[in-house]
Amino acid sequence: MSTDPRRVPSTPAVPGRHLTLTVGPPAAGGTFVARHEGRVVFVRGTAPGETVTARLLDDPEKQADARFWRAEAIDVLEAGVDRLPTVWEEASVDGVGGAEWAHIALPAQRRIASEVMQELLRRAGVTSYPIEDVQVEPAPHDIDGLSSRTRVRFAVDGDGRVGMRPWRSHEVRDAGENPLAAAAIRDLRLGEWTAPEGTEAIDAVAPSAGPASVVLIGRELDPSAIEIPEAWGDADVAVRTGRGLIPLRGDGTVHERVGERMFTVSATGFWQGHRRAAELLTDVVETTLRAPRGGSAWDLYGGVGLFAATAAEQVGPDGAVITIEGNRRASQLAGENLEDLPQVSTATADVVDWVRARRGGVDVVVLDPPRTGAGVELMGLLARAVRQRIVYVSCEPSTLARDLAAIEKAGWKIVDLRAFDLFPHTHHVESVTVLERA
Repeated sequence: MSTDPRRVPSTPAVPGRHLTLTVGPPAAGGTFVARHEGRVVFVRGTAPGETVTARLLDDPEKQADARFWRAEAIDVLEAGVDRLPTVWEEASVDGVGGAEWAHIALPAQRRIASEVMQELLRRAGVTSYPIEDVQVEPAPHDIDGLSSRTRVRFAVDGDGRVGMRPWRSHEVRDAGENPLAAAAIRDLRLGEWTAPEGTEAIDAVAPSAGPASVVLIGRELDPSAIEIPEAWGDADVAVRTGRGLIPLRGDGTVHERVGERMFTVSATGFWQGHRRAAELLTDVVETTLRAPRGGSAWDLYGGVGLFAATAAEQVGPDGAVITIEGNRRASQLAGENLEDLPQVSTATADVVDWVRARRGGVDVVVLDPPRTGAGVELMGLLARAVRQRIVYVSCEPSTLARDLAAIEKAGWKIVDLRAFDLFPHTHHVESVTVLERA
């Protein structure tokens, strides 16, 4: 950990003009806004109110007519009040990505993320909810944001070196101790291991139930050539090649417990990355969805059935829940995870196509789309099909803002919006929005 919060670790000289900039408000994407001779410069590695020396990442001669430039702080001349020693030295300037706010105090990170989210909602034209009430909350019992990531992807270079890539770079660098990763991932000590030829990336997972999982990824990897290191202990191991997932130890899945229910997830499948996220979001969805007893619910982008389980408990045995997921393996696992709930059925389909083809309505919907969001078309379809309530779980405020503005125009209103810091030391935010007819 750096001992001087005012300094950014020195880095090798690289081409790029240096500017002295005074940094202002945050921008979407984890950067901060400065100005140079009237042009906007988006600066990474700084904080509001700081004066920094920054290195341009774009060639100013080629970008002479560009509306904005990008830059990275290489020295802090006047530190802002929010700066602290970085919690991850290897993620500092010219270091690995994945912790662009590791030098900012956690309360300030959440304040800044709240400001960004409020501005995105304001610019999108959202009007049915008091925007100043949108405040990013910490996950329960998350004191410092460390050891919270249960899913980490490592990069591998041509020499088998395992690490991570810097921002806007293909080079693989040492990731150090990676203090944001769960202890079970750190214990694998992947950075000390040389990956076999053909390895392009490694997925490491620390599930809430059962052993850790390591998946070696490479289109031409030879599974028979893999020797599992003793340092990996009892971790499950698999190889993902161009032919699919090949388990070497274990069955290619991991297990996640939420409350009394166990979920099986593909070792390379989607699951919330913060150790407390699934439990927290399930609690919020359970409180806000309020599916009627004997009623109907759709779980869109349903994954392995996390929110469908909650909807099924609410509608009861006489109700009906359909979970729709585009990934065939995840949809199959959802069916297996929820086989004790006969009121749940699964569909493997593109969500927009599936909803567009429906002829009847539904009481409530919960949806958890990827970062691209649900999209204006789907929001319009839901505005017509849903009778009571929509609960929208989002991991990207910019696309959420677009989608909320669209459904407001279709006659719906926001009745609640909660945002959570489930990606500490980064600019990413998870949120849950509750919508009802205006």
